[in-house]
Amino acid sequence: MNRSFVFLGLMFVGAFSCASQLMDDPLAYFTRSWRDHPIWHDGKAEIAVYEATRSIYGKPRKYSARLYTNKEHASARTKTKTLDNQGRAVFKHHLREDVATDNYKYHFSTMCFVGMNDLKSLKIDMGSQEDCGATFKQYVNHAGTCIWSQFSYFPEEGHMAGSYPSPENLVFQDALSLILRGYPFEDPIPPINLMVLGDQTTTRDSSPEPIPMQLLYLGHDTCDLPIGRIDAYRLRLETADHAAVHDYWFAQSARAPWLHVMVKYRGPAGLVYQLEQLERRSYWGR
Repeated sequence: MNRSFVFLGLMFVGAFSCASQLMDDPLAYFTRSWRDHPIWHDGKAEIAVYEATRSIYGKPRKYSARLYTNKEHASARTKTKTLDNQGRAVFKHHLREDVATDNYKYHFSTMCFVGMNDLKSLKIDMGSQEDCGATFKQYVNHAGTCIWSQFSYFPEEGHMAGSYPSPENLVFQDALSLILRGYPFEDPIPPINLMVLGDQTTTRDSSPEPIPMQLLYLGHDTCDLPIGRIDAYRLRLETADHAAVHDYWFAQSARAPWLHVMVKYRGPAGLVYQLEQLERRSYWGR
């Protein structure tokens, strides 16, 4: 048999195998160096502060958003932090937003837990409060099942709950500002398909069902931001009909303290984040 034919055949099989694996588990191709960095063991949290814009009552509202990220160990029983550093190693990724409107402030707290080893979307806790009422949401993705519960104070909404088998490639959109830091920017991969649970940061009830979206690499950009001029990589997450488009920019620098942190985001309904400050400290200390 012709050796060239055999070699080409092996190349085809290898490429098909890699493509198949990419389809089955695209996050397996994401890098580890940023999440394995010793800085995550310094007892502090990364605090990224963003100049943000969010539309409320049909008007763009400007405010500062704070995104806290630190390493913890989570209990499989309580799905909360353990006190003895036993359990699953996770990132706690907490977005805190206080948005002033004409009459009062909206307070949003959206916290995601993501597996450090596999970047699996494990849990969301979301709470919002404003002068008209309070809304709470929780999603727990464990042992092949996503269990969810919501309560919205709006008329005809109230309490809802349910569960469904976790689809392959399930990710929480609220966790992508962390997960996508692992994209292999230096060796971009073909567009990947994900099942995305949409943004839960809203006072209204929201769809618990993930939707298919595609992640694409869009190359290099230089961003003029409140923190200064930053070289960044750009990714886009979108639905097939382009009805929902999310653009993310991540710092090109893989060195601490940057570690490919998200420096800019632009999403539906005029939502924008632009990095204005980055620090590490134990914000829970006195």
